[in-house]
Amino acid sequence: MDELNSLTVSEERLEDCRDVVEPDLQDLIQRALISGFSREEILIAVSELVAEDFAMVMETPSVH
Repeated sequence: MDELNSLTVSEERLEDCRDVVEPDLQDLIQRALISGFSREEILIAVSELVAEDFAMVMETPSVH
């Protein structure tokens, strides 16, 4: 288990979640590339969106 502040995440569940999320992420990146954005622009935009969502989650009570 990894612990980040008050958030505890099972390594196995995290791997399973990555397996589910990764294909859609790759599709999103490909669609954005086709729309004319660079890989760097896409990854920065996705990172910013994830950081915003993560900040909201961390304001919630401890998740176990």
